[in-house]
Amino acid sequence: MPSRAYKLLKTTSSRLLCNEALYSYKVLCYTKHFVVFIMNENDILEIERGTFRESMKDGLTEFLLGLVLLVVPGLMIESFFVPIFVVFYIIFLPQGVEAFRRKYTYPRTGYVKMREESPPKLTLGVAAAVLLIFITIVAIFYSFSIGVIDRYFIWKWLPTVFGVIMCGPSLYLKDKTGQNRYYLWGILTTITGVAVSLAPFISAELSLTLYMIAWGVFFMVLGIIRFILFIRNNPVIDAREDDIGE
Repeated sequence: MPSRAYKLLKTTSSRLLCNEALYSYKVLCYTKHFVVFIMNENDILEIERGTFRESMKDGLTEFLLGLVLLVVPGLMIESFFVPIFVVFYIIFLPQGVEAFRRKYTYPRTGYVKMREESPPKLTLGVAAAVLLIFITIVAIFYSFSIGVIDRYFIWKWLPTVFGVIMCGPSLYLKDKTGQNRYYLWGILTTITGVAVSLAPFISAELSLTLYMIAWGVFFMVLGIIRFILFIRNNPVIDAREDDIGE
């Protein structure tokens, strides 16, 4: 049963290693204490989702999302910092995340190496979404070039655009965790984006900044709260028999 298998994976104090033969729908997971065979792809998916949910408990995902939202308005105002941010995000951020989790997360949840994800398949829905985004971008630039919309209109509705963009991470986390609550991220960010864009008392120049700062602070605070609860509710696993850093 997937729940029993996941319970075994969760409660073990040894490092978990996985040798996967996914195309034959088999997974052999073993530690020093037990062996678990999983013969169903749905079982594999449920264990992967459970493991991903465990990794989300430290609040780091929410904190980093909030940090990015706080940085974006500054990048749009001063494009000079964009290359610096890209280099930091690609080179240094992954190392920082791994160092953080080796110090705080893995000693409390154990270490699991996930199977490598296969390249995403180009489905009709994905192709339609990409085509719609492309047409929208072309339409906006064309309308701007012929004077149908102006700079004020674009800045005023940017919060709505970013709200819709946030549906991407929302759907991704829903797929990775299996939890419907992550739909709320996309729904609430879109609704608040429309509300800020329509608010007559917020200027076009300030609408995006206020929107991003508000959501950035919210996610950072949420991440800090989740991290505090994670530390309190998850004592360090006795790792005398195994070393996570091997």
